[in-house]
Amino acid sequence: YYNLGNLLKDTRKYDEAITSYNQSIEFDSTNFQAYINLGSIFNELERNEESVTSYDKAIEIKPDYAEAYSNLGNALNGLGQSKKALTNYKKATVLKPNYAEAYYNLGIAFKEAGVSLEAIINCNRAVEIQPDYAEAYTNRGYIFATNGQHSKAIGNYNKAIILKPNYAEVQSYLGDALNDLNRNEEAINSYTRAIRLNPHYAEAYNNLGNTLNELGNRDEAIASFRKAIELNADFSMAYNNLGILLIQRKDFAGAAECFKLCNTEKSRSYLLRCFYHLNEKALFEEHLDELITQDDCNAVVGSFVCRAVQKFGIAKPNLFCQDPISYVVSTDLQSFSDFENIFAKPAKDILHADKISYKKQGLLTNGIQTAGNLFVSEDVATKGIQKVIHSEIEKYRDLFKDSEEGLVKNWPNEYSIYGWLVSMKSGGELRAHMHENGWLSGSVYINVPPKKDKNSGNLVVCIDEDTAGSEALEKTIDVFTGTLCLFPASLLHYTIPFESDEDRIVLAFDVVPK
Repeated sequence: YYNLGNLLKDTRKYDEAITSYNQSIEFDSTNFQAYINLGSIFNELERNEESVTSYDKAIEIKPDYAEAYSNLGNALNGLGQSKKALTNYKKATVLKPNYAEAYYNLGIAFKEAGVSLEAIINCNRAVEIQPDYAEAYTNRGYIFATNGQHSKAIGNYNKAIILKPNYAEVQSYLGDALNDLNRNEEAINSYTRAIRLNPHYAEAYNNLGNTLNELGNRDEAIASFRKAIELNADFSMAYNNLGILLIQRKDFAGAAECFKLCNTEKSRSYLLRCFYHLNEKALFEEHLDELITQDDCNAVVGSFVCRAVQKFGIAKPNLFCQDPISYVVSTDLQSFSDFENIFAKPAKDILHADKISYKKQGLLTNGIQTAGNLFVSEDVATKGIQKVIHSEIEKYRDLFKDSEEGLVKNWPNEYSIYGWLVSMKSGGELRAHMHENGWLSGSVYINVPPKKDKNSGNLVVCIDEDTAGSEALEKTIDVFTGTLCLFPASLLHYTIPFESDEDRIVLAFDVVPK
């Protein structure tokens, strides 16, 4: 019966295998290996409670069996009992010090607990014991990527690929790391390889769509998101990403259907935007009331609360920022920093770099915009820029520390800075838009050409595209080389066209909650 169970298990006839193992146990209740195999089947079927019971029974019969403790840890993780899982993984390594899989499992457990150093240590131990352990290199690479060490992540992923060339998941992870370093074309190649190895890999299609969108290839991105959804009808992130692209195409009805299939703070906010542009006043107000009740505090909801007053005559509490125009700040960085060396030279060097990728930007006339986040690269030249920006953000918070606006009171506990460069030639302009993912938006003016007219090349922040000319609903900021502007991300903003033989160069950035 035990041997028959093994054959049935190997051919994935799990129900019959379970019956055979149980019959084997009826004859010999000390057959711990039958319990181990039962636990393995239950784990495969995600019947974690039965898996835990089987492994517990195996350990009761053979308390020194390291593999049982490691497998029990996996089942406990499946039940969300991470602390108990860690205890069992550690027990496995004590019983069997050269047990590479147990160290690998420990590494995953520490990674999921957010303890990166211990995660790395255990992955290191796994590959020391078993140098061809592709999964351990992959996990170590993922930990490095999570900590922003993308070059180290890529090295580990490439090692895993050498050891296991048909490993689709690591190809997708490699694409993520390359993407984070703005090596977008290489990232696309990695995602494509992952899909070739596993044509049913929905996550790879979703990630490919994000990269294609970052490069402005929207038709291909939409096709990729639709394929991800076709493969996984419950893939909420793919629905969200597709919805955002449909908004950009002004297909608000199609976008709304996508967002209805998600249930995240971001998708709920975007659904509000769809109702606004569809002129669905009743649906807009009903959904807005729900968001206010749920305390959804973000820039998108804040923006549309302000806009609804003008369009629908609806006045509601603004959990983000009731009066965003009053929270616009500008300062002259040249007055206290080495602007040329900290900002201007690194920015111009980036624009002239051979490998820099550019994003197709439909709102930009006669200009170019870099793709990806400049601040995730490991280029030392951007470190000085980040240091000054972080300092100015803290000054901004201190300036408004007594404010009751949600922008200040609900400031994110953790945030990152996402930055990109925009360079325009004569006649260039950027049309009105907002940065939906941001909390606070900002811009540093690397080079502003001499102005032929008073407002040439200036920045305008506003409540809505239709509020031009209203002093209460928009503000023009006189910018010059060295100006830093900070404003709530709920505000729309645009630039006034200019004429000059010089390029107008701006470093734009967002404070993005983690």
